Amino acid sequence: MKTGIVYDPIFLNHNQPGHPENANRLRSIINELTEKKLLEKIEQVKSRVAEVDEISFCHNKEYVEYVKEFSEKGGGHLDPDTYSNKYSFESASTAVGGSIDLTKSVISGKLKNGFSLVRPPGHHALSNKSMGFCLFGNIAIAAKVALTQPGINRVAIVDFDVHHGNGTQALIGDDPNILFISSHQYPFYPGTGSINEIGTGEAERTIVNIPFQAGVGDTGFKAVYEEVVIPSIEKFNPDLILVSAGFDAHWDDPLANLTLSLTGFNWISRNLIELANKICTGKIIFFLEGGYNLDVLKFGVANSVRALLGIEMFEDPIGRALKPEESVQKLIGQLIKIHNR
Repeated sequence: MKTGIVYDPIFLNHNQPGHPENANRLRSIINELTEKKLLEKIEQVKSRVAEVDEISFCHNKEYVEYVKEFSEKGGGHLDPDTYSNKYSFESASTAVGGSIDLTKSVISGKLKNGFSLVRPPGHHALSNKSMGFCLFGNIAIAAKVALTQPGINRVAIVDFDVHHGNGTQALIGDDPNILFISSHQYPFYPGTGSINEIGTGEAERTIVNIPFQAGVGDTGFKAVYEEVVIPSIEKFNPDLILVSAGFDAHWDDPLANLTLSLTGFNWISRNLIELANKICTGKIIFFLEGGYNLDVLKFGVANSVRALLGIEMFEDPIGRALKPEESVQKLIGQLIKIHNR
């Protein structure tokens, strides 16, 4: 079994020069994977445009049609942060379609694991509106579709993007069969993700929000993953793990203030992959989210692809932050108390 990816040149056509979330992000990743001879080691899943009914697993059909019509008319700004052009609906729909098919291929055993290298990103998109550079909830839709597949009764989503995955939480938050864990800078955009947001009703405590203050890096992330994230996933015992992989928690990202290094990202990715190997026969898929330092982004994704392939080496030419980290021990204690770990 091979590692699979989703990639399509249409993702580069969703573009606005000067905007942080532009085509150069994905272009730099593909160039790095090609240069390091990683692209030739992975299987590309044929991409396709998702059907409206598939996108509607998480989004109102009226919103889907609005994005389609708005884009076909030339686009503009769907909200203050999120742009579109004439290619954006096709790009966003292909991101959904490819992500669904990659997920199905991993579930069926055709592929061992995968990385959905798609744009626009998705973890801020809400059921009826765009937000934070995102049009459709790629990972949330993939999780919902996964639960329709044989042998998949529970799905865990881990989001290590620096921004809270408010869209993902909103789209899946009422489903007790989906565990959502988000580690993020707080208070910060989008303003959600407090420690007390834990889900309601039957889905209570299937939401685990880890609100880091600015300055938390490798040591803090490792402690939280070891004491909260990994035990939470083990207890939930999912049949599939999905990862919202944003690389903007790096200390040199221009849009945030956490202090992870590429070494820290590599530790997270490898431990999640190891956990998937242990509890769900290796079924894990990464989904590209944020990350706005192009060097960090390309090295971070390449390191994650190596980990998915079982290649031990990784690269961190940028190094660690020089300033001391903020302690997370109080936060860990609060999380354990709230979630009865």
